Amino acid sequence: MDAYRQIEVKMAEKYGSISNGTRKAIGDFLLKNDEKSPVNVKSNNVDKKNYSPNIISAKKLIKWLEKEGHKLFFIFVDYKKVDNEIVVIKESGLIPVEHISWNCLTIESQGWGVIQMNKKLEVNENQTKKEFLRGLKIAYECYMDKEFNKMKKIRDMIKDF
Repeated sequence: MDAYRQIEVKMAEKYGSISNGTRKAIGDFLLKNDEKSPVNVKSNNVDKKNYSPNIISAKKLIKWLEKEGHKLFFIFVDYKKVDNEIVVIKESGLIPVEHISWNCLTIESQGWGVIQMNKKLEVNENQTKKEFLRGLKIAYECYMDKEFNKMKKIRDMIKDF
């Protein structure tokens, strides 16, 4: 079992659940077996340089949150391997997605756009779901502008072919 999977299993057990998520699922396990409350575990090996890790597909997040009563939680885990064993150094605990500040997130090119953490995790427990979604809209607009400008450059690059 790889390190990521071991950590997912540990976190699920800690919260009284079973980790049975897939790479395509919205979360790695369900909180209290509630199908509307998945938990997505993001692990980071502190001995490696992990620049702007992917958090979730922007489209998948929007489609999930637009449904009534749907929630999403994240757990961020820093770990290292010691003598081939996983040692958890730091764990954030459950963080509702709407409490993650857009000050540490961006949307980058991959499919319909992927939300990445481009700075150290910043949590705002006072941020509402509506405020989070407003930040998502702004980030998506920035992403679309970058993609539009990129497409213009490609068009110029190939215009004489």
